[in-house]
Amino acid sequence: MNPWEGKTSIFLKTVTNIVILNFLWVICSLPVLTIGPSTAAMYGVIRKWHLYKDESVIRSFIYEYRLFFKQGFQVGTLWLFLGMLLLLDVYFFLQVPGTVKVVLIVVTVTTFILYMLTSAMLFPIMVHYQTKGLELIKQAFTFSIIDGKTTFAIILMWIGAGMVLFYAPLMVLVIVVPVSMISFRFSMLAFDKVGKLPRIQSRYIPFTTGSGPRSS
Repeated sequence: MNPWEGKTSIFLKTVTNIVILNFLWVICSLPVLTIGPSTAAMYGVIRKWHLYKDESVIRSFIYEYRLFFKQGFQVGTLWLFLGMLLLLDVYFFLQVPGTVKVVLIVVTVTTFILYMLTSAMLFPIMVHYQTKGLELIKQAFTFSIIDGKTTFAIILMWIGAGMVLFYAPLMVLVIVVPVSMISFRFSMLAFDKVGKLPRIQSRYIPFTTGSGPRSS
């Protein structure tokens, strides 16, 4: 057997899984209000790929979607809407006349920077650690500050992806999952680094198998 046939088969299977997962994310995000659960489910599948070499896609996505629906909506969807609101605030404040505009813009931009720092780790932490609600947001911010280099790299990737989507919206059909996979790998580096800190290690416990909250 030609060894390249095996490598080609693995490559094609990986690409197919990525395309299917990206399609599932797009379809399940279309109602807009479900973008949080859909994104959490996507990261849950990526986590299984990364940690457990679980190559399933559709079955795993449905499982993760159900598992994270409540938390994905309560935290994920509302969090993403908050980001949109902050962007609208910046646009609105740019139209405000007078010196008060500077103060409003500075406050809003500072808030948005903190928002971006937290967002970089939010969904990876949601599917990896046993934490919920405000504690989840607090943990995401804490991890982002402790490992600033990794956080900055993740933010730059998503800014780049956002620019691509701005000029080519149809790229949403193929770009979200690959960028999320890289983001999750980076997040795992941050988790390993932060997990070595005694106070963090004892306070935040990752799921040992599967992913997601076991109780609501």
